[in-house]
Amino acid sequence: MLAVSGVPWLTLAFLLACTWVLLAAGGTRGALSVSGLLAYGAKATPLILDRGETWRLISANLLHKDLLHLAFNAFAIWNVGGALERAVRPADYLALLIFTALATTGASAVGADSISLGASGIAFGVLGASATFGWRRSVGGRLRAHFGLRLLPWLFALFLAGLGSAGVDNCGHAGGLLAGAACGLFLTPRQWPGEAAARRLAAASGALLGTISMGMLAAPALPVLGGVRDGPQGSAAQVPVGWRKASSSPQEISYTNGLTTLWRSSVTLLSVPGCRAAADLARGTVARDLWRLADVGALRAVDVSDPRPGRLPGSVRVDATVLGEDGQAHLEMVCAERDRTALAVAVLQPLAERPTGLAERIAATLRWPDRRAPH
Repeated sequence: MLAVSGVPWLTLAFLLACTWVLLAAGGTRGALSVSGLLAYGAKATPLILDRGETWRLISANLLHKDLLHLAFNAFAIWNVGGALERAVRPADYLALLIFTALATTGASAVGADSISLGASGIAFGVLGASATFGWRRSVGGRLRAHFGLRLLPWLFALFLAGLGSAGVDNCGHAGGLLAGAACGLFLTPRQWPGEAAARRLAAASGALLGTISMGMLAAPALPVLGGVRDGPQGSAAQVPVGWRKASSSPQEISYTNGLTTLWRSSVTLLSVPGCRAAADLARGTVARDLWRLADVGALRAVDVSDPRPGRLPGSVRVDATVLGEDGQAHLEMVCAERDRTALAVAVLQPLAERPTGLAERIAATLRWPDRRAPH
């Protein structure tokens, strides 16, 4: 017979960690800004794909935008997850939290490009696990109210409420729910031997370490370039996966990662008169309108380095620092000429970010306009 006893220490530790992160971020004084959310680990798909920050798949579950956001999630996790933790092996419950956290933000990263955060995916996960655990173990008696299929109406009602609400990460909720329901089928009661639970915890720990290590190992090769996108005057080039078109004109087309302030990165493909005065070209392009893409406030100055040969044959590279009232950004511009046509690739990235050589990589994918006369 299933018994529920003891103190849910893991649930308590998780909620205390969420509270500590909120206090450290300053969320108790009001809702956090976008920059604050990103600085303290919110999930942002561009930062995962472009920088390899896969640790956000865990940290986003700990961060909340304000006290009310934390209170709603804490209420569900304490009441449902706390009961489940006292009923199953501690190793199984910890494995459930890890798998559910990874599935929540993993599904969100794939299905939604918006910034997301919070433990609501884990709340859905422990609900789903409690339902399938109770059904699998045929929990009866007074515990049927806490475990089993009686939880399904609550699950459906909560999930449908999210579908009808703006700003809710339903992809994350679905990922957490499915992962939790799957894990619930394998959870073992606390009185049972713990060998199988220990193996599941080892698997969850391996998945966690593998996810973080994968981002660290892949970071030097990021961002990954995606499909060919339109450039000016009939040209084209590959840009990073997931970047969206920001502006377009006959002479230039820009793409960004969709983030703001010091987290924004962008690439602009330009049709230019020539590459001989590359330094003046970089300075003039930034001063004209490109500085707006850096999102560092009103332009104050552009500090341009001396031009040097680029990796692409016949190309010229220029680096510059864009100084704004609210921050700084790094510019990398590569200009190349072919068949009396000159094209430039200008990449703006946060100044603190490691050099990626992204402009050189994009320039190597340039597809030049066909200047041949039609037959």
